[in-house]
Order: sequence, then structure tokens, then C-alpha cells
Amino acid sequence: MNTYHLQLNDVEDFVPKLAEKLGIGFKNKLGEFTVSIPSDYGSGKVNCINFPNGIGLYTLDLKFLEDTCLKIIHPNVCPIRFIYCVEGDLNAYIEEDSGCVLKSHQHLIAATTSTGIQSLRFKGGDKVLVCYLEVDRLKFKNYLSFDLNEIEEKYFRLFGDIEGDNEVFQTGSYGLRTLDTIREIENCSLEGFPRINYLGGKALEVFSHMLLQFREGNRTQEPRLKKRDLKAIERAVSYINENIANTGTVQALAKISGVNVNKLQDGFQEVYGKTVNSYIRDVRLTRAMNLLLSGEKGVGEVVYELGLSSRSYFSKIFKRRYGILPKDVLNNKNLTEASE
Repeated sequence: MNTYHLQLNDVEDFVPKLAEKLGIGFKNKLGEFTVSIPSDYGSGKVNCINFPNGIGLYTLDLKFLEDTCLKIIHPNVCPIRFIYCVEGDLNAYIEEDSGCVLKSHQHLIAATTSTGIQSLRFKGGDKVLVCYLEVDRLKFKNYLSFDLNEIEEKYFRLFGDIEGDNEVFQTGSYGLRTLDTIREIENCSLEGFPRINYLGGKALEVFSHMLLQFREGNRTQEPRLKKRDLKAIERAVSYINENIANTGTVQALAKISGVNVNKLQDGFQEVYGKTVNSYIRDVRLTRAMNLLLSGEKGVGEVVYELGLSSRSYFSKIFKRRYGILPKDVLNNKNLTEASE
């Protein structure tokens, strides 16, 4: 097994230290650090970005050729991590005899003591996609506009342990809304400052999901749906995102998902609070905003790419959602770039 000890003096050291251990360089663009796994070791990449509020967003989408373990040591920072396994299996542990294997739809809330080591172990040959939030508790405390002592006791135990006196290791399952947000992070095609702000917003969205679930437990995550019905909704969501220009009818989606139309509609109402068609519309609008902000396509091209037949209808629903016309988003971006 290849084992890399990453001693991090600052929250932004993760990618630079990993790159150093792999003997390669890394990229830093507006505070977003990226390292690509060299072919001698495997494939994929690691992204991380730390925001002023103390929340860091980390994405590990990789496949190592051999069993690999990352041992993370923070002598100066005592962060707490909220780790979400999206694809594959992740062996996560603090001590050798205190760990777990996370599978898709499972999460881990973990924090070591000030002298502890967080270990992430990847099985050779297996693709793994992991997203996690790392909260620098001191920076997070100082960023708040109120005293941390004012929050609920169960949250204070998580975020108030600035010195890392206590170990935290709590596993559970997360729902499709959290998975959707992680997929939006993974598929973000924005560049520059809009990308940084978008990722910051999505990190807070995942953070909000976690806070709600931690307060109320798994009861907040699709409580009335059976596991096979959740899988059916996930298949539908994956198909929608991969075929947004031609999603087909609700009947066709139900067939692809393996459930009847009523069960699919009921599932979307339970998980997302909206119909299947409303969900598709919102995915298209989110994708449209990202495309327009990228400045790479005109309004007509966006309409075509999203599978819409009417430009006027697109402008109408876009303005209803965002309060601005699509052409104005494009024009404002062009004006901003021209003034730079």
C-alpha cells in the first residue's frame, strides 16, 4: 500500500502537499487548488477551495492503481469534516480499530483530537468520488456575527471544540437533495469569479442539508420512501441530467426508472417538493444560467442545447426564476469583460 503523510500547517496546504508527495505540480486559480493524479499512480483529480467563512470544499474524483492511504495531520488547525461518498467505497478512520467503509449515499462526520490523524484509504483499481466539507472551527467562529455560545448545544459540541479536545466519528446516510447539490458542484463548468461564488453557494447548500439532518436525524431524508423507490428516483435524476435536451415524457422516464408514473411523481414530490416536469424545468434554468455566465453561448444556442423549442417561453420562465432576461445576463457579462 502507498501511504502518504500530509502534515498541513494551513487549510490550503492539502493539494500542494499531495502534489509534493506525488512529485508533480498543481494549479491554483483564484484560490481553487487542483492536482491531477499522474498516470504512474492512477487517474483523476483532487480539487479544493477554502472560503473566508472557514468552510472548505474538497472533491476527490480518482482511481489509484494500488491501495493508497492519505493520512491527514493538522497540528495547527482542528477541523471537522463532513465526508460524502458519491461513488465507490472509501475506508475512513481515525485509529486503525476505529473506522468504517463508506459506500454511496453514506456520510461521515469526523474530527480528530489536536494530535490525531484522519486517514482516507482507497482500494487500488476502484474509482471513487468523494466530496467533503472541512470546517476550520476557529475561522468559522470568528466569521459569525453572533457568539457561538448562542447556538443549540448539539451544534456547539461540533463547532465549539476549537482546541480539538474531543474526537468525533459519526456515520449516516444522506438523501438525493444533497446528492443533487454535489453533482452540481461536480458538473460546474463556470470559470473565474462566477465559479468561485457558485461553488461557495453550493458548499453552503450542502452545509445546510447537513445541519438539518444532524438536528433531526435521518427522518429528514425521504422518510416515506423505500430504498428501491429512492434508487428509481436517482435513476430518473441521472437520466435527466445526462439528457437534458431530450428528457422525454414522464411516462418514458418512469419506464427508465422502473416504477409507474404515479410512484415517480409521488417520489419527486416527497424528495424535491415538485413534479417531475418542474424538476426538469429547474435543471434547465440552472444549466442555462451557468451557460450564459460562461459567455461561451448565445441565448439561441442555450435554448437549442437545453432542448427548448421556444425562445420566448425560455425568456419568460428564466425571468420568472431569476428576475432578469437571458439576454441581459449575457450583455452584462460582456460589458463586465469589456471594462476589465
